[in-house]
Amino acid sequence: MTKNEWVEKFKRELKLRNYADSTISTYSGCLSVILDKYHQYNGYKDVEEIKSFLLTINNQNYHKCFTATFHHFFEKVIKKPLSLDDIPYPRPTHYLPQILSVQEVNRMFSCVQNLKHLCILKVIYTCGLRISEATNIVCRKGLSHIDSDRKTLLVKGAKGYKDRYVYIPEETINLLRSYFVNYKPKYWLFEGQTGDKYSTRSIQQIFSRGLRAAKVNKRCTPHSLRHSRATHLLESPIGNFDIYKLKEFLGHNNIKTTEIYLHLSKKSLIDSIALADQYINQSFANKELLLEAAA
Repeated sequence: MTKNEWVEKFKRELKLRNYADSTISTYSGCLSVILDKYHQYNGYKDVEEIKSFLLTINNQNYHKCFTATFHHFFEKVIKKPLSLDDIPYPRPTHYLPQILSVQEVNRMFSCVQNLKHLCILKVIYTCGLRISEATNIVCRKGLSHIDSDRKTLLVKGAKGYKDRYVYIPEETINLLRSYFVNYKPKYWLFEGQTGDKYSTRSIQQIFSRGLRAAKVNKRCTPHSLRHSRATHLLESPIGNFDIYKLKEFLGHNNIKTTEIYLHLSKKSLIDSIALADQYINQSFANKELLLEAAA
């Protein structure tokens, strides 16, 4: 069987199990790399050879994807499942993403002059969306995902095929009304020049230009807007926005995924340290006054 035949068979098995298109694309890309390395697949590869290959991958996310690809390929195509003890998944890393402050987000928005570009970034931020969720918004008459009366957006086919409703602030709705008048989208809310979905790459470029214009020197991606929105909601002193409400807002299946934002939200800790510093500095000042009086 040729490399392309193996890859197509692999894709077919994943599609039958309703894996997301993005997941199928990622795993198929990994399998293509694997088959290029081995040139030809003749059945069960030596486990030690697979381990040696995985040890050459330094990036933990890529390592995890290749490990998952090996497991899925053997289990679903070769029909010889690998033992998880033999080919373990890498230990998870705990790197925290970069967060933009409220001031940085507003500064970036003020630097974006194109109405469509501003709408895209504002919808991603205020609704806490992934890029794919923003590009999948439909606005066709009779099938619109936006309900301006209820101030809600229906997020369809999100990660894990889990639909959810999210709140759209009045300011964002008003901006979208201006956008509709000027751009008149027909099906997708954000359309490319040919009427298809706006591309992920274009959104990444819009975001990067906005960061540069706002002079924000942080290594961020459009997904940072989602992280930032979640963190800002948790840090807000009003609204009583707890971790469970945030879980529903972001569409997480597991509360542990949402708990990362408890590590990102440090406002209460920072405020406590600031108050403690005020007390410490005041104590030092009082001590110096007493010493001067004694002298």
